[in-house]
Amino acid sequence: MIVAVDATPALRPQPSGTEVYAREVIEALAALRGDRTVRCYANAGGAPSWLQGQVEWRPIPFPRLWTHWAFARAVARDRPDVVYVPSHVLPVVLGPPGVATIHDVGHRYQRAAYRAPDWWYLELSTRWMARRASRLIAVSQSTADDLRRFYRVQPSRVAVVHSGVSETMRPQPAGEVARVRARYRLPARYFLYVGRAHPRKNLPFLLSAFAQARRTGLKASLLLAGSGHESVQQEGVQVLPYVPSPDLPSLYAGALALTLPSRFEGFGFPVLEAMRCGTAVLASTAGALPEIVGEAGLLRGPRDRAGWIEALRRLADDERERQRLIALGHDWSARFTWPAAARAIWRILEDVAR
Repeated sequence: MIVAVDATPALRPQPSGTEVYAREVIEALAALRGDRTVRCYANAGGAPSWLQGQVEWRPIPFPRLWTHWAFARAVARDRPDVVYVPSHVLPVVLGPPGVATIHDVGHRYQRAAYRAPDWWYLELSTRWMARRASRLIAVSQSTADDLRRFYRVQPSRVAVVHSGVSETMRPQPAGEVARVRARYRLPARYFLYVGRAHPRKNLPFLLSAFAQARRTGLKASLLLAGSGHESVQQEGVQVLPYVPSPDLPSLYAGALALTLPSRFEGFGFPVLEAMRCGTAVLASTAGALPEIVGEAGLLRGPRDRAGWIEALRRLADDERERQRLIALGHDWSARFTWPAAARAIWRILEDVAR
């Protein structure tokens, strides 16, 4: 069996969650390919070092409309058994059966957070997936439910396959945590937010709740790691616009807790990454977060200011509670692995290719 994969999203130098997914899932599929062929197409040049020797690499540098023109033409020419797109968009014209991973439909919940062209691109591409794909993979039950609710996708066409967590996310030696702390001049006690600044991430709410908690005695800082936070200037808040991947586990490991106050999430990689690194989690009840956090973290409503202030104080002051959550998170996050996700996706691809 030959599967054609759109690998372009996996090559971004500063990847978002969906792009991290693309790299991890392609690498896991390649590792478990057996006698099957993984043929990766990308709007790029040579194959990245992490894939060399494991896949057939088909670079197609093309300036515009890569998915719907260059990729579509290559697939029509090469005639694979099935096409897999790990990040939303199948070509408009596609001969072989197609499978796509849908990460979320957050634009449906937060329309005001998107520019009109971006909103319509997401909406029309999701509608197209809902109609055209032979099978859809949802990264959470929450996303699967949304596909049925908003796009009337039949349950038989949607499979829930939870994402995994990178093996690089693990507890760190004290010396490594100290090195990263010194490199970025981090405070001794800090809460951590990992991700870009986007309206649906609910950062103004977190900053407000944190400021009020500080005024009433919270002795800790807040660290914002990711793009778009440069304009934030608030007492007790430190901004790191970009953190190289090798430093991220120590950033998690040194934190009192990860905070994720989102108004919507289709999955929520940071909560599982934090758990794997031995860090407690405080997240909102929005979208898929209750499903992904389970009983292994504190959950508060995305508008529950008093609840967030209380939880921040508890995590800063109650070491026994924090250690309890760390232990729960260690066991819970072990369920989410890329080999398990890849095995499930291979079963779907084989079923569709028959």
